[in-house]
Amino acid sequence: MNITETRRAPEPPAHIAPYVAALGVDDAVRFFLALGGADIYVPRRSSPRSIAARTIGAGNVEKLAEVIGSGYIKVPLARQWVAQVMQARGDSLAEIARTVRADVATVRRWLGPSAAAHQMDLFS
Repeated sequence: MNITETRRAPEPPAHIAPYVAALGVDDAVRFFLALGGADIYVPRRSSPRSIAARTIGAGNVEKLAEVIGSGYIKVPLARQWVAQVMQARGDSLAEIARTVRADVATVRRWLGPSAAAHQMDLFS
């Protein structure tokens, strides 16, 4: 499901904002999930054979190079922001935890009290 079809995407933290600006929310999420933590080369002109181009497309790799510059980069994991985006899409905590490879309790802590609101309020 596309983030634009549901609620607004959460604001990305400063260290991943250039990636989101270059790729858009959905492609940035795919990029972080596929390549997060890896050192990759971002060329000025992309080849369709590179792992980044196979993940997000050669055109998007070139857009990324325009924004962050070409060269070797370490792709951020961005797990907490990806979890926030998935919550905005309406994904369950279990699905988010499986996707970002984190414990459900960790995801619940990242997403705050609204994510754990499965207990009814005693005084309402």
